[in-house]
Amino acid sequence: MTATHHERQDPAIAHPQMEQLLQFQRDALEMITLDRPTIEILNSLCLLAEAMVDNSVASIMLLDQSRSHLEVRAAPSIPHEAIEALNGLQPGPDAGSCGTAVFKREPVFVNNILTDVRWARFMDVAKRFNMQACWSMPIKVADDDVVGSFALTSFQTRPPDPFHRRLLDTGSYLAGIVLERDRQAQRLLTAGIAFEHMREGVMVTDARHRIVQVNQAFERITGYRAEEAIGETPRLLNSGHQGAEFYRDFYQSLGQRGEWLGEIWNRRKNGDVYPQWLSVKAVRGPDGSACQHVSVFADITDTKDSERKLWQMAHHDALSDLPNRLLLNARLEHAVQRAHRTETSIAVMFIDLDRFKNINDTLGHQVGDELLQEVARRLRSSVKEDDTVARLGGDEFVVVTEGIIDANSARLIAERIIERLSVPVTIRGKTLFATASIGISLYPQDATAPDTLLQHADAAMYQAKALGRNRLAFYAPELTHAIQQRLDMEHDLRRGLVNHEFLLHYQPQFDAKDGRLVAVEALLRWQHPKRGMVPPNEFIPVAEETGMITELGAWVTETACTQAKVWRDAGHCDFILAVNLSPYQLRTDCTTRLKEIFRQSGFPAEFFEFEVTETLLVGDDGSSLQQLADMRTELGLRITMDDFGTGHSSLSQLKLLPIGKLKIDRSFINDLPDDQNDAAIVKAIILMAHTLGLEVVAEGVETEAQQRFLCNSQCDHLQGFLHGRPMPAEAISDLLGRGQMRLERLCDTK
Repeated sequence: MTATHHERQDPAIAHPQMEQLLQFQRDALEMITLDRPTIEILNSLCLLAEAMVDNSVASIMLLDQSRSHLEVRAAPSIPHEAIEALNGLQPGPDAGSCGTAVFKREPVFVNNILTDVRWARFMDVAKRFNMQACWSMPIKVADDDVVGSFALTSFQTRPPDPFHRRLLDTGSYLAGIVLERDRQAQRLLTAGIAFEHMREGVMVTDARHRIVQVNQAFERITGYRAEEAIGETPRLLNSGHQGAEFYRDFYQSLGQRGEWLGEIWNRRKNGDVYPQWLSVKAVRGPDGSACQHVSVFADITDTKDSERKLWQMAHHDALSDLPNRLLLNARLEHAVQRAHRTETSIAVMFIDLDRFKNINDTLGHQVGDELLQEVARRLRSSVKEDDTVARLGGDEFVVVTEGIIDANSARLIAERIIERLSVPVTIRGKTLFATASIGISLYPQDATAPDTLLQHADAAMYQAKALGRNRLAFYAPELTHAIQQRLDMEHDLRRGLVNHEFLLHYQPQFDAKDGRLVAVEALLRWQHPKRGMVPPNEFIPVAEETGMITELGAWVTETACTQAKVWRDAGHCDFILAVNLSPYQLRTDCTTRLKEIFRQSGFPAEFFEFEVTETLLVGDDGSSLQQLADMRTELGLRITMDDFGTGHSSLSQLKLLPIGKLKIDRSFINDLPDDQNDAAIVKAIILMAHTLGLEVVAEGVETEAQQRFLCNSQCDHLQGFLHGRPMPAEAISDLLGRGQMRLERLCDTK
């Protein structure tokens, strides 16, 4: 807000009138100095103005909080009915004198209200209260902000003379001073409340660095009461964790830039040392020198703890609490750098448990997890404290040991690990044997790069498995795992098909509402003459890469249909036969082959179901989806989306698939009902599927609690160890033959 022209002498204003204006200002300023209430001062301004202009009344209108309407704030001589009529005036180009003045931010002088278009909408008000002329001046506060109007309304038509204009100018100026005083007072009040109630500590020091003011948060964080801190220096809080160089830089920054921001360690009254995030700002006086410093700080103990926990989570395996792959890579890189400087050796051991998947498949993931935790403990106890033991995931571990003398030193450590792991462990009443295959690579003999050392140790581990498991093997440059294993697996697969080494197990599915056996899923097994039962995830990828999956898949379908026809002939007709279908099989004329299988086996296609995974959608040009649709249309068979939620499908893609059922992946079932995220995902999948008209199967159901949650979430079918493990065909025949088509009611009726 700046001074206006009323401070200059105007020859058009007579000396007595000038005296009146000066007295007007003195009276108003006296009231402001005495801190009179705002409404009292504004009313007095109106009355003083009215006393200097005969046959007129004065008023002050102010914008409301929304700044969209004007309200009469002071009008001591205007009738209440007129005030009610004027309240709520919306500023605009035709909003009378006051509304137009606020809208245009300039004075508006209406000499004859009855003929002025700006008053057309308010003519009835003007006539009712005999308003003839109205002169309005906008009221401005700091930053030239218009907040209202100061007006004189005359009961006779006339233009304002120079004195009237000066009076209006002075009145609006004085009203602006009063209103700006209120705004500043409100800001100070708000700042004071914020100062006392903000969560951050605040400390104000004078030019001699003495504490002159603190807030409640300062007392709470530091433990010092205000009276204990005031008069002291900030050294009261010094923890001793920062040296002289730190404080030299600190005060240099304050002197040069007038501020400092960063992390600092301070001490509470009780002696506890804690981290602060501190911001210090200089308050400069008229001469430019720092007369005060304002420090605002927050106790970041919780933040540091959270960062530490996040770092732990990001760099450690949640199950075993061992370093994960990320931290392993960092430690191995540092180990290589140290070994290079000190010209010493490193051994990297890649450890993989033998046949661990069999434990998960037969005893469940909870037993498998407890076994992995025990393996982690034994590995840590088998090496030095400063060696690194990491878990990469699944049953894969890595040990990095530094400062070894030679390969024999590494061999002794690996043999100690094998010996300790081979000791039986009892978990949940089951005695388990956790043997391991260990591959070893050496720095600098085998490689100098950390990644290459890991790759070579991985290759050596597969050599150990090929040699019969439960043993160690050093990396041999002439043999790599990727080539040798693929060659061996491909050869064994071809021999296995010729020698009839493959067999099927079947796992039942049950209706979640009444417990009926509604489906049987055929599961492929490979009875290897040397390796024993080989799980599908080890040989299916090789079968797909070599194209043998077509022949293998056809054998599975034909064998399963033939067996299912035997069950139907025995009178057991009310079930669906489910078979997994590889995307690679759809690259051939799968439909024609299926027709022949159904014809030869006699099994009806309408009771047959293919289970496909979301990987079917990856890179598909549409031909696979079309063949699925053709099979469903021509043969009448059913299609189920298996392992739903773990692949790459979207809702837009999902609606394109010719499916009638979704199968929720076991990874979402494992932690039900305790994991809230998995619970929410499962409910969402079920709701979405039902909305799309699809049935839902939950696989991996192993506990009553999981079953109860799924039933109450309206899941249609259940599959898992709780009511049926994968079993030979004879076991399914017995199950059907005994008439055990129903189980006890599954759902919680409460």
